[in-house]
Amino acid sequence: MFKFTDLSDDDVFKPETCRLDAKAFWEKRRTSSKPYVFDLRSPEDHEAGHLPGANSLPVEHFENSIYQMPFTGDILIYGSENGEALTAGEILYDNGFDTFGFTEDFEGLYRPEGSWLSVTDDALKILRDRLTEESAKAVRIEVESSSPLKGRYAVAYVPDTESVDDLIGFEVQEVPFVAAREVVPFLEGTEIFINGEDELEIQNPNLSVKALIGSIEEQVQTLLDDQVNPMVAGHGGVVSLRGIEDGKVYLEFGGGCQGCGMIDVTLKQGVEVMLKDHIPDLVGIFDVTDHAEGQNPYYQASSK
Repeated sequence: MFKFTDLSDDDVFKPETCRLDAKAFWEKRRTSSKPYVFDLRSPEDHEAGHLPGANSLPVEHFENSIYQMPFTGDILIYGSENGEALTAGEILYDNGFDTFGFTEDFEGLYRPEGSWLSVTDDALKILRDRLTEESAKAVRIEVESSSPLKGRYAVAYVPDTESVDDLIGFEVQEVPFVAAREVVPFLEGTEIFINGEDELEIQNPNLSVKALIGSIEEQVQTLLDDQVNPMVAGHGGVVSLRGIEDGKVYLEFGGGCQGCGMIDVTLKQGVEVMLKDHIPDLVGIFDVTDHAEGQNPYYQASSK
């Protein structure tokens, strides 16, 4: 059983050790094996706009909900200029949490800089040449998102005649880039380079969706890693492959998914649809989890 350690009498919370600027915040979210993001603003602000995969937890409820915080993985919290993140950060520190970071500027997370991207010199030359050839005003980064932490990356070119007023702009070595607001969470860590086939390629370590190759087992595992688990991670869940036989996939739901009363919906409407859509040869998806052993054992096992 986790036991909170009150550090308030022994030490003082030093915000500068946990405060993250926009680039560091996105980098931590991108590179962490288990990122948990919490939005400390009001439910109305969260509804109006929030980071992909962020859980709404208004700061006034934070201290009472501290026992629900994940005990492993990286906690990332953000608020507004009202100081919610600083308050929550001190609460986390006083309760013994040491793997968290915070930012007090939600809107600041949506102001990208050129340093977020890594673009090789030969790639920059090609981008400059194509902007000239196509009479374009900017390179547009596009991301087709399949989950809060995975997407397919591409570049396009914005014609001089097209407005970019609704896009967010920044520069990399004087090459103008633009992106839609919803793409900004996928920008930090993006790499643009010339690949082995002498073609321009764009990708982002840990955030790019991998191509489905190899055996059916390998393809299913790739989908679980890239699309399924990033979606359930925000609720503390994890889905593991336990075997495949005659096109039938057997999965185990752990963490927050074990004992969940909505598991049939998650399985049938979410995971099964996704896997069959990408791998048509699959016959069916089956849950082999012992949900009665979960922390919330109110799930009634399906009779099928």
